[in-house]
Order: sequence, then C-alpha cells, then structure tokens
Amino acid sequence: MGEQIAEANTRTSETLKSIAVAAADKQRELQNELDKKQAVWAAVEAEQYALLRDAERQNNQLRADVDAGRKRLRVNATCPASSDRLSETGPSTSMDNGAAPRLTEDAEQAYHDLQSGIARMTRQLLACQARVKPFLSETN
Repeated sequence: MGEQIAEANTRTSETLKSIAVAAADKQRELQNELDKKQAVWAAVEAEQYALLRDAERQNNQLRADVDAGRKRLRVNATCPASSDRLSETGPSTSMDNGAAPRLTEDAEQAYHDLQSGIARMTRQLLACQARVKPFLSETN
C-alpha cells in the first residue's frame, strides 16, 4: 500500500510539474505577444506624434509668415450691394457701398464643415481616450 501511495505521489508531482511548465510557457508566449503589440503601439504612437509635430510646425510657420507679411491669407468673400445701406448722397468716389463683406456660399459651407469636423474629431478623440484609459492603467 505504501508503494501505491508513493507511486501516486510521484504521478501527482509529475502532473503538477507538467502543468506548471505549460503555464510558464503560456505566460511567456502571452508576454511575448504583449511585448510585440506594445512595440507596434509605440511605433504608431511615435509616428502620429511626429506627424502632429510636423503639422504644428507648418501651422506655426504659416502664422509667422502671415504675421511677417511673407504670405497672405485669401478669404473668398463678396460685398453684396444692399440698396437699404447705400449712401443717400449719391455716387461717391469711395468704394464703400455700406454693405458688410460676407463669405461666399462655398467658403461659408467650408467654414461650417471645418467647425463640424473639429467638433466630431474632438468627440472621437475623447471617446478613444476613454476607451484606451483602462488599458493604460493596467500596464502601469
């Protein structure tokens, strides 16, 4: 009977050792996968930050060029004639007809599209950050 117990203990020890080795192998495999995913994530993040820095640099350069007079901004606008705002003194030599300049329909639509796009991208970014935040706290 003691021999059977010793044999059962040996089999149990071998089974537990096999399970421990398999678990350690699986843990290494999962860690390797995680390391690869983190490397891909870091590469994508670095690329996106580089693109963002380049866009910011270009925007700052354009702002500086406009401020210095090296470049000009052109706005697609019109000065509609408005009979109720015309000068009552008759024709004059000035260009002012009393009407305020306005963006053309195309420029106004582009402006609203940009505003809408900025709002949409802001909401998407906030949603993305909220979705990723739990994963970031797990890795720290």
